[in-house]
Amino acid sequence: MYIYNWLCEGSRTFAVGHLAIGYLTGKTSARFLNVNINIPLVITLSILPDIDLLVPVLLQHGGPTHSIILYLAVAFPAILVGKKQTIPYLMAIISHPLLGDYLTRSSRAQGVQLFLPLTSSWFAAGSHAAVLAYIYLELVLFAVFLMLMLRTKDIKILMEHHHSNLLLTIPISTALLPVFMQFPIPVPLELIAPHLILIVLLAFPVFLDFKALLMKT
Repeated sequence: MYIYNWLCEGSRTFAVGHLAIGYLTGKTSARFLNVNINIPLVITLSILPDIDLLVPVLLQHGGPTHSIILYLAVAFPAILVGKKQTIPYLMAIISHPLLGDYLTRSSRAQGVQLFLPLTSSWFAAGSHAAVLAYIYLELVLFAVFLMLMLRTKDIKILMEHHHSNLLLTIPISTALLPVFMQFPIPVPLELIAPHLILIVLLAFPVFLDFKALLMKT
């Protein structure tokens, strides 16, 4: 099985898991609070902390963009204005470093700076022994993500023209497509198909929006 990167760098969650966890936490909290959410925005926020991968010279992966303290600080005034409508988006973005990374990374050297700027320490609570379990957990989360998207008809909403669909270029370009631009492919073999499915699923609404924009010009 293709787990060489996990064994070398410390186990971690890939884009499939982050997107699934972000959507599920955002959707669950929205239902609990009885509010509607913007699906493309929730999906984008679930992967946004990995924006540090675009500037590795300036930001170490898992650093400032993975601090839940910084996200809480930014979200506080937003919650004052948007009230409970803001909470599902906050849940989606902090699920990335807290659930997706902290709980699966097995080495502090490859951990996350959860509490920056209060402390610059790196945190990790995962286990090398659970590598395979993390892989299959991502597969389960991905399956639940697809089933919930179908059951709630969110997938139908996603396929409708809306300018917020353009946000999906962020997870596509920063987390999904780069996987297939490297050799060997830096994800376990079991997660390659889910990555491809997500690329197609997210690229279609982006295509619809670009097409609509071109038709207006």
